[in-house]
Amino acid sequence: MKAYLRNLEGVKEVHDLHIWAMSTTDFALSAHLLMDTYPEPGFLKTVEHTLEHDFQIGHSTIQIEVGKDAGECKLSKGH
Repeated sequence: MKAYLRNLEGVKEVHDLHIWAMSTTDFALSAHLLMDTYPEPGFLKTVEHTLEHDFQIGHSTIQIEVGKDAGECKLSKGH
């Protein structure tokens, strides 16, 4: 999962990645993606679609962190 997110165009780092079961058949994901610039329109819809259809993650929350200060997230590995 982390490799898929890390290999998305423009993603420099993935952190605060969590995946959990909401029931026996329903899974959720949350993650922070560090990027230099905001992604193209449709980026999140594409990611959500792939997570649901390829990884069976029906509920996802993706936080995009952009710019030079984005690496300052208190949840990144450097903090």
